[in-house]
Amino acid sequence: MPEEQGFPNFLACPLDGTSLRSSGSSLACEQNHEFAIEEEVPVFTSNPRREFEPKNHPRCAIDFHSKIEPFVNNWIVNTNGNLYWKVRGKLPRYPIPRWPFEDGEGKTLVDLGCGWGRWCLAAANAGFQPMGVDVHLDALQAATRVSKQLGKNNHYLCADIEKLPFRSNAMDMVFSYSVLQHLDRSKVARILSEAARILKPGGVLHVQLPNVAGLYSTMQRMKRGFREARSGTFEMRYWSKRSIRETLQASGFANVEIEADGYFSQNPQLTDLDLLSVPGKFVVMTSYAGTKLAHAIPPLVAIADSLWVAARKSSHLSVQLPRADG
Repeated sequence: MPEEQGFPNFLACPLDGTSLRSSGSSLACEQNHEFAIEEEVPVFTSNPRREFEPKNHPRCAIDFHSKIEPFVNNWIVNTNGNLYWKVRGKLPRYPIPRWPFEDGEGKTLVDLGCGWGRWCLAAANAGFQPMGVDVHLDALQAATRVSKQLGKNNHYLCADIEKLPFRSNAMDMVFSYSVLQHLDRSKVARILSEAARILKPGGVLHVQLPNVAGLYSTMQRMKRGFREARSGTFEMRYWSKRSIRETLQASGFANVEIEADGYFSQNPQLTDLDLLSVPGKFVVMTSYAGTKLAHAIPPLVAIADSLWVAARKSSHLSVQLPRADG
């Protein structure tokens, strides 16, 4: 990857794994696969999502003179959850979470399904070199603008997260929050295998998943008759601790650890209390109290609604997967 493009040199063609070079307003690999760059975002998928306004919500009035990126104002409920209805279209600040893990110390991190980049910004604040990957091109272009506005040198790539444009054995950490639960389990398995491919031996995976045995999760499952999510839909997939461990181990991960992320919510961010309604504040404070209690009494993790899952790529595993053209 040419230095003048400003992209990291560990990018690679997602089709064949070969090096990329600059080719005008695009990137090309050794096998002459070419990828456009649109508003500073390389596009590695043949079907990028282009949706500036969410189709599942009514239009809202957006102040385009606000310092807050209009895309973020429009999509805040879709990206952060129903607790944020109060501030849709009138965000006073960016809701950037507190990074919940170890500091980065210059390590590389890939955020799968990054959206407008809130967790990439959190990781950058903690000292990581983050790269966000998503299929939603409008979100990535907004993420690029927000990162510049906040003085962060984050990189964003439009790609399918089951076919990542990175070299094998190159990354220190792979991260994903509130994404994998909306995908079919077979696709999640492929994504986790791809995460193992790009991680260095011993590299760390952190993902969030909903717990099938969570208190609120059980209520939500009851509403739909305890049926599985329909294939190909955005419906929530709930995971058992056993299925999480089995899927990770089959994908090349070891040392799987599962902790409580939250109760009665899939996105309980204590740093966002000022953005929430009174009922929303109550949910998040209750969730926070539950996670603190679960740290002291580990069996309570079993009924958490949102789980943090950590694992390491097996230290002896150096994955070099062949890529099929196209």
